[in-house]
Amino acid sequence: LIKACMEVIEAIYDAYPVAIDGMVASQVQHFCEDVQAFINNELVYLRQVRDNRLVTIPDENGQLALHRALQNNVRLGSIKLLVLGNLLALLSPDNSGALPLHVACKHHDSTDVIRYLVGDTYTSTLEAVDTD
Repeated sequence: LIKACMEVIEAIYDAYPVAIDGMVASQVQHFCEDVQAFINNELVYLRQVRDNRLVTIPDENGQLALHRALQNNVRLGSIKLLVLGNLLALLSPDNSGALPLHVACKHHDSTDVIRYLVGDTYTSTLEAVDTD
């Protein structure tokens, strides 16, 4: 039952990640440990989006938060949050020339994430210069 409940919560989060914004720590304490851990892990990305510097300033490898999230195989909902926080990240290559789409294809396990990056709203990603 808990596993089925987690799958529902994860699907809702992937479809509408901003919904996590209404949750506060006191409410989270009432969830089972798995749900609490899930929400706490995903809140990290919502906090990053709220601090514009965290999603727009690249690290020493030229990677933005979106690149790192894709490399770390995070959930689709978190990817959506990071894209909403910095649409230009989709067109930003890292120091090796890899766009977020390249990183997703190489590291991410979810084809839904790749479909999202290639989706109609973000087709401009494919038009970016490929420096590979």
